[in-house]
Amino acid sequence: MIHMDEKPAVGKKKRNFWFTITHTKSMTAEEYKSAINKVIGTVGIVFLVSLLVFIALGFIGGIQQVVEAILSSNLYLYALAFLSVFIGYLISFGKWTYFMRKLGIKVSLKKNLAVYLSLYSMDLTPGKIGRVVTAYTLSRITKIKVFQVLPIVAMDTVTDFLGMAVVALAAAVYFNQFLLIVVVADFISIMPAFFVLNDWFFKLLKKLMKKSEYLEMITIYGEEYFASQSKLNSPRTYLVSMMFTIPSAILYSLSLYFVILAVTQTSFVLVAPVVPLGHTVLIYYTAQVIGSVTSLPGNIGVTDGALVAMLGSVLHFNAYDSSAITIMTRIASLWFGVLIGGVFLFYTLRYWNPTAKELKRLAKRKSKKN
Repeated sequence: MIHMDEKPAVGKKKRNFWFTITHTKSMTAEEYKSAINKVIGTVGIVFLVSLLVFIALGFIGGIQQVVEAILSSNLYLYALAFLSVFIGYLISFGKWTYFMRKLGIKVSLKKNLAVYLSLYSMDLTPGKIGRVVTAYTLSRITKIKVFQVLPIVAMDTVTDFLGMAVVALAAAVYFNQFLLIVVVADFISIMPAFFVLNDWFFKLLKKLMKKSEYLEMITIYGEEYFASQSKLNSPRTYLVSMMFTIPSAILYSLSLYFVILAVTQTSFVLVAPVVPLGHTVLIYYTAQVIGSVTSLPGNIGVTDGALVAMLGSVLHFNAYDSSAITIMTRIASLWFGVLIGGVFLFYTLRYWNPTAKELKRLAKRKSKKN
């Protein structure tokens, strides 16, 4: 098999982020900085969009009332929302390590956990496609080619979607609410998985692109990817992954439950009737699957709107409480993960730096050109 780094050099105008992650031995320091700046720029833009959505929710519920509801909430109960999400991350890390073990990839616990947590910084990209950055980081650490470790990221993301779909469907069936919406949204959300988990589309693409100049690139990368992916495609692998994913999914939905308690309770001791936990799972994941259909960065706007609507229609919250609960839930789930992921992304960027050996190789190439 041809090594991807043995391909002819690509012109300077094509040295984009895709080129960076697929040509690990021909990067310059400037290209590293450019890639990092693109990541920061993407997060910044989506943050501004999310802030506008939160402001819009404030107007819907009445800004003064929404702010008052947030400021008067029980911070101790709200902290439990963050804790439940973080415990969910740690449980999901077990799934990640299982995939790595299946592919025979060994990384120290410290590095592996840091790389895994950096995944969540890319939840703001459409369909979480930006998680490919983590595959690149893992490639730099292990010295294994990107497309041979990418299936770990793909499987982790796909099984997250599967877990979300299963929990949403189970809740919809149990309460007999939003069933049609959940079934349709689940189907649409899971469809892209068939393209990354099975090589039938890859084989079809090769046939259709026989005369294309990109055929060699597609063949090389595709064969590397699916040779590795096939080791993870087994019923046992999916079953084991669900043993991690479903408990994690339930913990993520608990963020909504604890936020509702934080807004409705005035003390740490619960003195009012507790909102049914099952309904919070239903609302949280119905909103998530509806948002996932759009593939918008972080499902921003769609999931937020769905949460507000269902909090009012199912649990009969007024407009300002629904808006306050939605904002607080999205901070505890989406933005908490992005913040943690961002910290670890910048920490793991140290593994992106060219090694002394690679710098020496680049210097030799430059001297030959001159």
